Amino acid sequence: MKDVLGNISKYAITAIMTFSMVMGQGTPKLDIHIEDQKINLSDAEKKDASLVSYFPGDTIRYMLTASNIGDGLMKNPEIIDPIPAGVTYVAKSALGENTKITFSMNEGSTYMAWPPFYTVRNSKGILVKREATPEMISHIKWNISNDLTPGAASTMEFLVVVNK
Repeated sequence: MKDVLGNISKYAITAIMTFSMVMGQGTPKLDIHIEDQKINLSDAEKKDASLVSYFPGDTIRYMLTASNIGDGLMKNPEIIDPIPAGVTYVAKSALGENTKITFSMNEGSTYMAWPPFYTVRNSKGILVKREATPEMISHIKWNISNDLTPGAASTMEFLVVVNK
C-alpha cells in the first residue's frame, strides 16, 4: 500500500487569485507549500522516517501554506485542493484561519458549506435532499478573507484516511 503516497503526492493544488493591479503597485506571486504527515505512526516509523508506509485506515494530515512571494498585494485568494485518489476526506477536519471553507462533490463544478447536500428522487418520484458523506467529497476550497501582502502567508489543513 506504499503506492498510496505516490498517488497522493501526484495531485496538484489549484490556486485562483483575483487581484487588481495598478501601475506601480507590484505583482503578487503565489507560492504553495504542501506537507503530508501520517498521524498514526508506529514506534519504528517515529524513529526512522524512511520506514513510513501507508496502509488502509491510516490517517494523513495535509498542511498547506499559501504565501505571497511577490511584491504586490494579493486580493481575495482562493486555494482549491482535490482529494487524492485512494483516500477519503475526514468530515469537519478542514481548517484555515480567516478562511471560508467549502466543499465540492462534483469535481469542483460547485461548492457548498459543510455539510454539502444533493437531491435525489425517492421511490415515489419526489425530490429529497440528502447530506453528502465524506466519501463523496472531491475538492476543498479555502477563500482567504484577508488580502495577502507581500511576504504574508495563510495556512490550511485537512485530514484523509487511506481507503481499504
